[in-house]
Amino acid sequence: MFRILLVIAVVAIGYDAVVHQGSYTRDLWSKAVGATERVVDEAKRVSERAPNAPPRTQMN
Repeated sequence: MFRILLVIAVVAIGYDAVVHQGSYTRDLWSKAVGATERVVDEAKRVSERAPNAPPRTQMN
């Protein structure tokens, strides 16, 4: 099953590279990197918080 998904991903990325000059792949990659950076920044903020500070609550 994994091999089939891998082949589909390779074909899709190759099609994007040839037909769209890689624009969709670059867009997905930049979104993934941005999401990762946000998670890392939030983890750094949590680790820098004082040990006995109360956890933040989210206001909706």
